[in-house]
Amino acid sequence: MAPRTLQTLKDRYQENDGPWLLFHLLDRGAGRASRFFGDRAAQREVSRGLPGTNTRAANRQIWNDYDWSEAGEEWSPSAEWQQSVVDYLLTPNVPESASALEIGPGAGRWTSALIPAVPQLTVVDISDQAIELCRGRFGGEPNVTFMVNDGANLPEIADESIDFVWSFDVFVHIAPDDQMHYQAELARVMKPGATGLIHHGGEGGGKPKAWRSSMTSERFAEGLRQAGLEMVEQLDAWGPDGEFKVPTEGDIVTRFRRPV
Repeated sequence: MAPRTLQTLKDRYQENDGPWLLFHLLDRGAGRASRFFGDRAAQREVSRGLPGTNTRAANRQIWNDYDWSEAGEEWSPSAEWQQSVVDYLLTPNVPESASALEIGPGAGRWTSALIPAVPQLTVVDISDQAIELCRGRFGGEPNVTFMVNDGANLPEIADESIDFVWSFDVFVHIAPDDQMHYQAELARVMKPGATGLIHHGGEGGGKPKAWRSSMTSERFAEGLRQAGLEMVEQLDAWGPDGEFKVPTEGDIVTRFRRPV
């Protein structure tokens, strides 16, 4: 142990007491051990294609039990930021007369902006509660179809039937292998020339941030390529001079298309 470190411990002991110093050292050691084992778990997730904490069963339970009283608005830094997502990311990218798909609508935070923009919208969520909430809000809209899925597949959506795909604040909690399942499904259901935007993690989960998928921007782009889709761009800011940014540092929004 370095002399300076030893002196620091002596000073802390003299100004506190023995039990406090013991608890302090155990706390510091536990923190280092936690980071060590957390890093090892994250490495194994990537090398073995494991979901880690982001299992489908866990996601279904979390969102079925979630308190949706704020309808997901709690994840928007401000009303201005939320409107910027609609104005700069969603609306300009919706093709004319599009049949749209939203993955993970939650309580309909973005669904309300999609409904007037498209003649047909399908919302798909792993959570029965989320779909029931959306049905309660938008069930009277004639252009909306509601579906519960398994968190990685889209079996009820026909081949080449979708013009536009949207998902925000959802894929950050989906395991990378399940995201790649979704990418393969999107390649199937998207029409040639169809486009999509998905917000996802970009830095391998940013551990030790809790409950973040270990997806990276490079891996997401490679998954698109393997599925036969084309990445158009990846961004973490939008609006005038990049005024508005992704809600969590390290996240990415990927715009992609199915080649004609």
